[in-house]
Amino acid sequence: MGRKGFTLVEVLIVVIIIGILASIGIPQFAASIEKAKGGEAKAGLGHIQTGEKVYFAENEKYTNNIAVGGDLDINLTQKYWSFSVDVPTPTTYMATATRSGGTRSGLTITMDQAGVVSGTWEGSF
Repeated sequence: MGRKGFTLVEVLIVVIIIGILASIGIPQFAASIEKAKGGEAKAGLGHIQTGEKVYFAENEKYTNNIAVGGDLDINLTQKYWSFSVDVPTPTTYMATATRSGGTRSGLTITMDQAGVVSGTWEGSF
C-alpha cells in the first residue's frame, strides 16, 4: 500500500528545524537593521561636519544653527534620529545624533570638530 502525505513526526521535525533556524536568524537580522540605522546617523553627522567646515572657513567660528534656512541650511530628514549641535567655544563643536524611537530610544552618537565619533549607541564606531 502506498503512503500519501506526511506523518505527524515528520511534520514536527520540520517545524522544530524551522524554529531553530528562526531563533538564530531573527536576532542576526535585527542586529543588521540596527547597524544600518547607525549608518544613517553617521551620514547625518557627516553632513553636519561638512557644513560646519564650510561655515568655519567663511566665518572663523562654528554655528549651532543647522536647520533649513539657518546658518548651515541642512535638511536632515532621518526617520530614527534627531540631530543637534553644541558650540561651547567658537572653535569647537559637538554634533549629536539621538535615537528617537524603538527600544534604543535616547542612545546617542556624537562627532566633534576633529571627526572623533563616540556615544552611547552600541554599534561599531
